[in-house]
Amino acid sequence: MNEPAIFGQPENTMPKDNHHLGGDGVAPGPHLRFHNVYGMNMVRASRQGLLLAHPQKRPFILSRSNFLGGQRYAATWTGDNLSSADHMQLSVPMSLTLGLSGQPFNGPDIGGFCENSNGELVAQWTALGVFFPFVRNHNTKGTIAQEPWAFTPQVLDVCRTAINRRYRLMPYIYTLFREASTTGMPVMRPLFMADTQDLGLRSEDRAFLLGGDLMIRPQWAKDAAMPRQSWQPFALEEDADGYQCELRQRPGSVIPLANLAQSTAEMRTDSLTLLVCTDSGGRAEGQLYEDEGDGFGYLEGSYRQTAIEAVLQRKQLTVNLRPTGGRLPVVERTLRVAYVSQGRLQYSQWKKGNSMTFKIK
Repeated sequence: MNEPAIFGQPENTMPKDNHHLGGDGVAPGPHLRFHNVYGMNMVRASRQGLLLAHPQKRPFILSRSNFLGGQRYAATWTGDNLSSADHMQLSVPMSLTLGLSGQPFNGPDIGGFCENSNGELVAQWTALGVFFPFVRNHNTKGTIAQEPWAFTPQVLDVCRTAINRRYRLMPYIYTLFREASTTGMPVMRPLFMADTQDLGLRSEDRAFLLGGDLMIRPQWAKDAAMPRQSWQPFALEEDADGYQCELRQRPGSVIPLANLAQSTAEMRTDSLTLLVCTDSGGRAEGQLYEDEGDGFGYLEGSYRQTAIEAVLQRKQLTVNLRPTGGRLPVVERTLRVAYVSQGRLQYSQWKKGNSMTFKIK
């Protein structure tokens, strides 16, 4: 929780005029000024301690309280929400705002933290929640179990499909986290970033972007605003269950997908499906970032940055992967291309190599 909670007091924390002595270059002052800084300094100290104990491992720290700059030390969750449809819908603008405020690794408690949840809510919230930067189902003591398997087989199947989507998108998501760490761009973005000139997108806070190339629209937001540019719908599954978010891809983009895995430790990028959505000129491009998954070798260049380029000419789609950074050696991959057009996917055959061409029907 990372805050000086004092239950039974006004606002359940230290009095606002409680005096902090400061030190280590910090001036003394009232608790009102220190409350969130207190949380940030706790996660900073936690990170320092974990690095001293395990200097070759990347720490993972999660905090409810943070401050500007705290994203360098910990992920943030949005706090004690309720198990209600209103709070599920509110979790979208809350996470978008945190991302715009410099906290890219954030998300809500899926299913709600307080009060009893139910299968319908867990199914809807999981279908949405897998696209938040931070993903977990979490609730307080004294409430009913709300894991996906605590309800009906249908709820379990909905949640399994949604979680499988997350794992397949992991190469794209990992690349977005690299971008956030180097440029500060949010992982989860408001829809107006798809077209900053479209004033109709400024107030849309139900549909959103995951990175710059993937748009997410929950099933309960059927009247959400859409960009004027023709983002192409697609599905990663053959059979719709009525809960999964609608996915749309930006024209001119390539999104790398992994084969299905049960954990990030099992995920491999030597076999990829490339979602290609060409623009009006028949071109598309994307990025793939890879490193060792743990440790800090990437700071010394132990990573691989790859540009993915696609060109469509006379119904022949040619895709090339080109190394652009890092000192990890180029690997020969097994590739498959999925061409996104008019709401459906056309799949090529699997092929070894870092380039391929196939005929679009």
